[in-house]
Amino acid sequence: MLKRLHISNYALIEQLDIEFQSGFTAITGETGAGKSILLGALGLVLGNRADTTVLHKKDSKCMVEASFAIDEHEFESFFSEHDLDFDPETILRREISPQGKSRAFINDSPVNLMQLKEIGSMLVDIHSQHDALHLTDSSFQLSVIDSMADTSELLTEYKSLFNQYKQCQIDLERVRQEAENALKLEEMLSFQYHELEKAQLDPEEPDELQRKINELTHAEDIKTALFQTVSQLNQAEENVVQKVRDSMTVLYKIGNVYPTALTLAQRLDEHLVDIKDIAEEAEKALHQIHYEPDELESYNSRMLQLQTLIQKYRCRDIKELIAKREDINRQLSRIEKSEEEINALSKQLNSLENQLTSKATQLSRLRSESLSYTETNIVQMLHQLGMPNARFQALLHQSEGFGPNGTDRLEFLFSANKGTYPVEISKVASGGELSRLMLSFKSLLSKQKMIATIIFDEIDTGVSGEVAAKVGRIMSEMSSHVQLIAITHLPQIAGKAQQHLFVFKREDTSRTRTHLTHLNADQRIDEIARMLSDDKITKASRMAAKELIS
Repeated sequence: MLKRLHISNYALIEQLDIEFQSGFTAITGETGAGKSILLGALGLVLGNRADTTVLHKKDSKCMVEASFAIDEHEFESFFSEHDLDFDPETILRREISPQGKSRAFINDSPVNLMQLKEIGSMLVDIHSQHDALHLTDSSFQLSVIDSMADTSELLTEYKSLFNQYKQCQIDLERVRQEAENALKLEEMLSFQYHELEKAQLDPEEPDELQRKINELTHAEDIKTALFQTVSQLNQAEENVVQKVRDSMTVLYKIGNVYPTALTLAQRLDEHLVDIKDIAEEAEKALHQIHYEPDELESYNSRMLQLQTLIQKYRCRDIKELIAKREDINRQLSRIEKSEEEINALSKQLNSLENQLTSKATQLSRLRSESLSYTETNIVQMLHQLGMPNARFQALLHQSEGFGPNGTDRLEFLFSANKGTYPVEISKVASGGELSRLMLSFKSLLSKQKMIATIIFDEIDTGVSGEVAAKVGRIMSEMSSHVQLIAITHLPQIAGKAQQHLFVFKREDTSRTRTHLTHLNADQRIDEIARMLSDDKITKASRMAAKELIS
């Protein structure tokens, strides 16, 4: 329930703190005193949009803070889902800066406007005279019957299945479309894959081919260089090996008199081994080099084949070409598996459809069972509200296919006058009749305790006398189930409240301000007397006021 409302710098309100009680609270005041401003401020903290036009002082921020007593069990999923700390006295706060920036908080944790609106809709139901038009909306009508039938848990299960069902439909259509598109390309993809597979691609092959082509192309130059190397090192009359040996011989001869010569001779001996090895390797390579025109043509042909494939498939090198081959293979695999995927999704869709059918049937049964109770109670309440000939019917129809709330379509039929058959509400109900219908529904729904606080904003417009008294009694009865706050201009309703708040304006030299006060017993009698006697308090009106309150 709403415990406290703090408002600062909002419209005509400079600073206001309101403490609310459980039960029935009436808010009265002169026309234009600012009663609707209170609802505007409360709407702000419940997630309604706002701008800088709400600022009382344009250079200061506006702040609205509402404190609610809540049950952890009812709000556990909301707080856990949004990772917020739960507090049995939860505080919602909204701030609007002079620059128009809005900030929202739940228990001092920053939240976005959608989160504020979500919890606000769970905490307070604000109903104005214009909201009676919701009765003509089919989704609202269905939500009313769902509340009466207590389908919330079953409806949650149905909606979860329905979302899965819609997603499965989307996935199945996507896979079918992909398969259809892929089938058109299958012949081409198959040809491309076999062409690349037949090419036996090896990422190292181009470098090896280039090496062999270079070797064969320059075979004569290579043989000449190798021959000269072998000759100079080991075969010429004055070859390097012999000259090194000669040098070693002379150095050893002087080694006993010049030790450095021994060191030099030993170093020459070590390098002589390497020189002989180089000569042998060069001679072996010399015998292996042959110019083979057919072999060179084969290598050039293979290189041309690879380069052609690389260009054809718009790749930069053979590694990209191999990756292209693997991608084509994956596409072909998907085509092969698409039929399996389509079959699996079709089975899943069929299973979800069966589950949805079962849940929708259960929803229809629960809704159907609650119709008679709803119709009887609504008619009884309409009779109490001065409509003795009113008739009301709720008809449940089956729709084709699944909807977000099942397979049901609801239709509310109404007639106010004797001898007329009930027809669709939007075609016959006047504004005053719609208001009384809505009050009847709110009264019935309050017993379900679906929401802790209901606020009526002049829902009593168009009623008076005995009907107004009956409206007051119904509101009083509702307040035993929920916290009820009513902005009213009828003394018959204000007299039934346990708490009475009076809204008024004060003007000074600079501006007009809205104020609010809690009325004590005597002040309350005077206010209701004023309402009874057109702003003139008389002895008779005070006596009548006491009678209404008692």
